[in-house]
Amino acid sequence: MRRRRTPIGWPRCNPKHNRFAMPNAAWEYKLKPVEFMIFSYLCYHCTSGMLTPEMIATDVHMKAGTAKKYLTALVTKGIVSEDGTPALKCETTKFFTLPNEVFLLRLPPSAFLVYAYLLLIENRRTHTCHPSYNTIVAATGLAKNTAIKSINTLLEMGLIAVESSSYFDKHGMKWKGNNLYTILPVGVAMDAFYQRQLHQLELDAERRRILRQQVEYGRRRPRAALCASVSTPAAPDPSQQCKSPCDR
Repeated sequence: MRRRRTPIGWPRCNPKHNRFAMPNAAWEYKLKPVEFMIFSYLCYHCTSGMLTPEMIATDVHMKAGTAKKYLTALVTKGIVSEDGTPALKCETTKFFTLPNEVFLLRLPPSAFLVYAYLLLIENRRTHTCHPSYNTIVAATGLAKNTAIKSINTLLEMGLIAVESSSYFDKHGMKWKGNNLYTILPVGVAMDAFYQRQLHQLELDAERRRILRQQVEYGRRRPRAALCASVSTPAAPDPSQQCKSPCDR
């Protein structure tokens, strides 16, 4: 398997930082959420060997056919070469970074895209940003409802914190402002993700234990047949029947 080289002009991955570089120019192509996720994964593995659609599908949690379809679309657009290497010319282009652990969190593609956009525009010192929903929609190409749902997903995953804001106009009227988003350390989200995984494993183990108990109980004490034979009603006693007036 041939080893790929880092594209010219791209910063090399530093294992100490646990982050990988993404070119800002990728946003100019208006990639679909799945395309953006696959392109990000290729940037993450830009120095690894050739990746097959099956390998990509496994790591980004999608079907191999879907990965192959969108990988072909990226090659057609000219931002990925035939061997899976990002082909953007980035000698003078700026970069932003994504955490390596982002692919372990099983984010939906739309939430992944919104998360990447927030990292693109965040203040590098305070790790905050305050875009409006319309700004997020214009940058990502998502529907507004999908963008709001993606923000809620990131909030539930512990990747961001959201604070509402307000402002006063020149007439003293109070208006609702844009949300203030704070990018949280990815380690917090990873800890919460592993806790949910462990909790789910405990629930699955308890469910299997109860099923085993039910099977054992059914083996020791077989249940009565669901369809029991219906007994024929007894014939009425002639002496107990009412006599007609003519018989009296």
